[in-house]
Amino acid sequence: MAPRGPHDNGTRIQVLTLLQEGQTIDYIKEKTKYSKSTIYELLKRAKARGYDPEKDSRILLAYVEDAPRIGRPKKLTEAIEQLIIDTISKNSTTRELSTAKIAAIVSPLVKGGLSDRSVHRALCRRGYKPVKPTKKPGLTEANKITRLKWCLDYEHWTLDD
Repeated sequence: MAPRGPHDNGTRIQVLTLLQEGQTIDYIKEKTKYSKSTIYELLKRAKARGYDPEKDSRILLAYVEDAPRIGRPKKLTEAIEQLIIDTISKNSTTRELSTAKIAAIVSPLVKGGLSDRSVHRALCRRGYKPVKPTKKPGLTEANKITRLKWCLDYEHWTLDD
């Protein structure tokens, strides 16, 4: 049978409560849809974490919560994301930096470095999109003269015309 995912903490507390009240395992299985082995494993884990119904009938969340899982720590924390946003928001020049260049700037500040893909993920998460910068060409002398003539003609217009 395939795993069904994590169990709900509320249902785990319900199991311990029903056990504390003296209900049968079959009754608990029927109400919670947990297997017999899961019920006993839950009770064993809760007792290992300090649950003792004879001393204290309270059921703390610490007795039933999932234990922290091991794994690779996250490099891209909120602080690092904010550092990336600050780096890209400094001025118009830094807004044009590629993700690889941003990663090169931020990497020395992160233990183990930071990849350009991580920078891309952070920017996407914050709503930034890749956009090619556009620059308008300056006016030529002929354009400046035409614009000046147009402005001068416009000043002489009246509402009566």
